[in-house]
Amino acid sequence: MKARFTLLTAGMILSGFFAFPVLAASNKSIQSQVASLQKEVAALKSQVRADEASSGSGMVRRRQVAHTHAISDSDVRLQEYLPFDPDVPGQAYVSSGPYIGVPIQYAGTELIVNSPSVNLDLQLLEIRKSIITQLNATLGESGIEATHSHLLLSGVIEGQANYTNHGGAPSTTDINVTNMSFDVTILGPSDWILGFIEMSYNDGRPMSDVFQSTSNYRVSDSRVYLNKAFVTLGNLTCSPYYFTFGQFYVPFGTYSTVMVSDTLTKLLGRTKERAVEVGMSQQSKNSFYGSAYIFRGDAHVHSVAKVDNGGINLGYRFDLGFFRGKVGAGYLSNIADSAGMQLGTGFENEEQMIHRVPAYDLRASLSLGEHIDLIGEYIFTAERFNPYDMSYNNAGARPNALDLEAAFSFCVFDRPSSIGIGYGKSYEALAMGIPLTRESIVFNTSIWRNTLQSLEFRHDRQYAESAVATGAGDTPVTSQEGKQDNAVTLQFDYYF
Repeated sequence: MKARFTLLTAGMILSGFFAFPVLAASNKSIQSQVASLQKEVAALKSQVRADEASSGSGMVRRRQVAHTHAISDSDVRLQEYLPFDPDVPGQAYVSSGPYIGVPIQYAGTELIVNSPSVNLDLQLLEIRKSIITQLNATLGESGIEATHSHLLLSGVIEGQANYTNHGGAPSTTDINVTNMSFDVTILGPSDWILGFIEMSYNDGRPMSDVFQSTSNYRVSDSRVYLNKAFVTLGNLTCSPYYFTFGQFYVPFGTYSTVMVSDTLTKLLGRTKERAVEVGMSQQSKNSFYGSAYIFRGDAHVHSVAKVDNGGINLGYRFDLGFFRGKVGAGYLSNIADSAGMQLGTGFENEEQMIHRVPAYDLRASLSLGEHIDLIGEYIFTAERFNPYDMSYNNAGARPNALDLEAAFSFCVFDRPSSIGIGYGKSYEALAMGIPLTRESIVFNTSIWRNTLQSLEFRHDRQYAESAVATGAGDTPVTSQEGKQDNAVTLQFDYYF
């Protein structure tokens, strides 16, 4: 036994001597491979840091995703709205924001505080086109599964602090949660269908008698409601045409603004309905787009409400390098169905009108280089309301509204910022509670990723005391008495 143990031990020792050079050589090979991989990782990290540095402060709220393929400028701009997860290409996954309709690249037109919420279906189609384009560039067309679904979650939480000096009345101050929206976008499972749901928060007391709160406790009036819900059929990679049905803001006007406060054009004309829409959007850099839609009007001329309202939207986008933008026009067959009319003049109870009042919209959004941006929009009615439906100075009212804005973009301590000025004017809109003129100046910046901070000064001049008006059913409207209001508002938006 002792001899066997000695022989076994000696054999193991000898095999160890023979194996050591082999293990040493193998170990050196592994160390060499590890060192090579470390060098490659270090090189990749350096490249990523260089790419991030070259992108500058422009990536304000953009998820940093490195791509090994070249993509067009339009694709880059579309990536700024919603992310694409390269770790699970072509597969079902859930991802987050940021908020739809609020671009995050550094440019004046993209520091827009009030997302207009119009043409949202077209924005989503363009976003999906960008995702599909990136998948094709990464995997090749054969690498994308025929069925894949992307669930994208996004939203915004907004708070304001303001001081308002009411002409001839005591000043007021407030701190409030002014907006909360939670969005769900479903892309797929087919490349030809998408859905969108938005739940929003209302900080006001419910208007319906069914939901009327009996409490004076302020936060008890907070409620969440369905703001938008629609389905869109279309695929811009294959066809410029699309079809949408559901609850959404119909494409009458755009109401884009760099201001915190709503534009007078938005107060007059923005219209949310349960509608059907057919649209077309050419995909070249300089191209036309348009849509037509129909819905049942709440303010109707028949004995009962019917599908008798609708409109047309036409526009042209162009990019000439230094000079780029959009121009367009729209038509709505009865403006009495706009939110401003429904909530401000007494049409909200499916009011029967004497006759319909069509309206038109003219708009332009222009950029000069990377720092100067101009916005203009004008909404006007084609004829007067019947005095019983809406009057101004003892005649049928013909409300119009104008909005003009200019913005200049720059950096403050490497943070994208802009300063903007705006002027708005309304005509014969006293019955809706809209001021006669609105002058504003605003400073916007983004100190932290996925946030916007804004400071606005607003001056409103009311209609003269001699002006009189009535709403639906000849309901008298309180005179504005020519007062002038001044308001300072600090707003903080957090997008996710």
